[in-house]
Amino acid sequence: MNEPLMNADSVRERLLTLRFELVRRFGVPGLAGVVLLCAAAIVANGAMRMQAGTRDLSNEVSPARAAKKADVAGDARASADAAMLETLPELFPRFAHSADDIAAILARAGENNLTVGSAEYLVVADSGGRYVRYQMLLPVKDQYGAIRRFLASVLNNLPNAALREIHVERPAVDGSVLDARVRFELVYGTARP
Repeated sequence: MNEPLMNADSVRERLLTLRFELVRRFGVPGLAGVVLLCAAAIVANGAMRMQAGTRDLSNEVSPARAAKKADVAGDARASADAAMLETLPELFPRFAHSADDIAAILARAGENNLTVGSAEYLVVADSGGRYVRYQMLLPVKDQYGAIRRFLASVLNNLPNAALREIHVERPAVDGSVLDARVRFELVYGTARP
C-alpha cells in the first residue's frame, strides 16, 4: 500500500526537478515558450483530426448532395423532355407523305441497281394515337456493297425512316450475290393532338 504512494511521490519529485532544471536552463521566458509550443502542437493535432473528420463527413455527404443535384437537374430535364415530347409529333411528316417516301426508297434501290422483289406493307398506329408507323419489307438482291450503299442512302435521306430488320442469305457458297430482306419503318405524326 505504501508502494503506490512512493511512486506518486517519486513522480512528483522528478517533475519538480525537471521544472527547476528547465527554469535554470531556459529561464522563465524559455519555459513559457516551451509550454506555448506544446500547446500549439496539441491544438494543431486537434485541428488536423477535426479536418480529417470533416473530410470524411464531407465524403459521406458528397454522393447524397450529388444525387440531390442530379435529381433536381433530372426534374428540370424531365420537364424539358416532356415539353419537347409534346412538340415531337409535329416534327414528323403526316401519313399522307408516305407514298412519296415509298417512292424515294424504291428510287434509291434503282439508283444502286438492286434487283427488287415484291414488297410487303404494314401500317401500325400507336395506342396514344400520336404516331403512325408504316413498315415496308423489301426483298433485294445484289452484292454486299450495293446493299449497304442502298441502306445508307435511304437512312441518310429519309429522316423519319429506321432500319427495323435485315436478313441476308448467300444462295451459292461461291457466289457474290446476296438475297436480303430489309424491313424499314417509316414514322409519321398524326393530325390528332
